[in-house]
Amino acid sequence: MAKYLALAIDFKKFTPSIIDTGKFLTNSVYKGSSLILFHIIEYLLTPPAYLLPYLNVEKERIEKELKSMTATLQKEGYDAQEKVLLGEFWTALDHFVDTYRPELIVLGYEPHFFKVPTAEKILERFDWNYLVVKGKPLVQLKRILCPFDFSESSFKALRLSAHFARESSAELMILHVIRPPDLADKTARLRFISEKEREIKEEWETIPKEDLLTDIESRFEITFGDEADLILNEISSREIDLIVMGKRGKILKSGLGWLSKAILKSASIPVLLATS
Repeated sequence: MAKYLALAIDFKKFTPSIIDTGKFLTNSVYKGSSLILFHIIEYLLTPPAYLLPYLNVEKERIEKELKSMTATLQKEGYDAQEKVLLGEFWTALDHFVDTYRPELIVLGYEPHFFKVPTAEKILERFDWNYLVVKGKPLVQLKRILCPFDFSESSFKALRLSAHFARESSAELMILHVIRPPDLADKTARLRFISEKEREIKEEWETIPKEDLLTDIESRFEITFGDEADLILNEISSREIDLIVMGKRGKILKSGLGWLSKAILKSASIPVLLATS
């Protein structure tokens, strides 16, 4: 059965980065996968007859642009196709994903001060594996950072990051961040840090790693402080190419967790959100 990578095309500034990321993934991680460039034309209700000609013109215009993109990819040797989805947004997206079952959905994301971007709504509402492209495409993989908190979501991220590391021969850094309590007593604070570090190391040692981390260069680190700040600092100090993290932590049962939101808004590199 063919594997697919779905590229969400909105014809905005991130479109070239989304396509370049898709090309890199088919070459390095999901080798030989087919690229599907898709765009959703949304209407909430069955359109009246007088609007159908306008919708058809819009559909033909978008199909023409997508076909031009896929033709370029095909000339470069990639298996690529295009899909224009019509109808209510979430129903159309759900049907598309259910039909093709893509390994990833690659989409662009730019935070706004006054409104929630469509990409963030998708990430909040629809559970899938997403590779979110921001300032630059994913075109190399030397170092991967996987924040890990022992939640179900972070285990999914760990498995996915290990797959990426294995396929691309990248180094995998697994980071557990502990936010220490604000204690005036320095001795009590140091005792908490020491005991917590010991507990986390013991918990990490109980995880079966033979199949998970075999044949990859990886290391597990524990650090203390603000989760978002420390993760963002690691990106620049370690020259990280990709962050792989769960959509949410231990408490939230649906939607997008606060830490994932913070990293998405501030990180300049691609972020892979894992749900399966």
